[in-house]
Amino acid sequence: MNLFWLDSSDATGYIELSSQSISCRISNNIKFFTLDAQHLMESIRPASFNTISMTAAFVAYWRQYTDIPFAKDVAELIDASKQIETFLSTHEITRDEIRWYAPLFEIRYKSVEELIRRSGITQVIELASGLSFRGLVLAQDPDISYVETDLEELTKEKRVLASTLKERYSLTMNCNFRLSAANALDKYQLHDAIDHFKKDQAVAVVNEGLLPYLTMNEMETVTGNIKGILEQFGGIWITPDFSFKENYTEVSAQRIQVRDAIAELTGRRLHSSIFENEEDLSSFLRKMGLQAEVFHQTDLVSSVVSLGGLQLPDSFLQKVKPKLKLWVITPA
Repeated sequence: MNLFWLDSSDATGYIELSSQSISCRISNNIKFFTLDAQHLMESIRPASFNTISMTAAFVAYWRQYTDIPFAKDVAELIDASKQIETFLSTHEITRDEIRWYAPLFEIRYKSVEELIRRSGITQVIELASGLSFRGLVLAQDPDISYVETDLEELTKEKRVLASTLKERYSLTMNCNFRLSAANALDKYQLHDAIDHFKKDQAVAVVNEGLLPYLTMNEMETVTGNIKGILEQFGGIWITPDFSFKENYTEVSAQRIQVRDAIAELTGRRLHSSIFENEEDLSSFLRKMGLQAEVFHQTDLVSSVVSLGGLQLPDSFLQKVKPKLKLWVITPA
């Protein structure tokens, strides 16, 4: 049995760990609970996601070729070039073969942000935010409250990065921007992360790049967690993460190679929760009590600077447009 003492400005207490259970007590009786360890691991399983942090570095590497705020800084600070070049060489993939990842990530990021702005919603929680600092950018507006969530280890790294960016650019970091450790599979962690949100104002739930790593059961859990937030606050869920078999079978050999390498690294097969087609997705959402409006990501983006920087043709945008979609989801 292991005993860990907690001491903070809010409360003191302990966490008691054994092979059978996890108990937590806070001194002023704010919280007390005991969880069966096996049930906890089967229902939440955060450890199985820890290795996905490497994919956050992969995205950060390609974002440095864009004009996304802080993207170049983040890539430099985490030495993304070294990490990804090692990854590519290990799997015998050349950078030029997959340089089109940069515009894909750029379009995805910018289209999501555009819909946040268009919604007019000023309370945002981003799930599995990786090494993005969209919240830090948007929260420079004091009227916007933005919470970026991810697993504990990555969140610790982000706090260090955020502090560095604050000093480098003399940024304002008030309580309207928060970095919170929260597993998207755990509704209690998600609700704790937004406990400070105003209950009479809508919330935008955002994620990009999370759902492809989930099984269908996990997809249902995360969808249910998001629906719970929307039912409590009102608002929208913005995600580009759904994929279809018809698109999955048309990917290039290089992209399949990257997916296989990521699966080997993370222990998770990408797109195991893939849908047959859009009607299949609509059926899933209806079953969950949700409805969606669909946008083309490229229609929401005014410029894609990585195309020129990486010498990719402008025709690339028309080629990918049918496949790059963005869903705005609300309770039915």
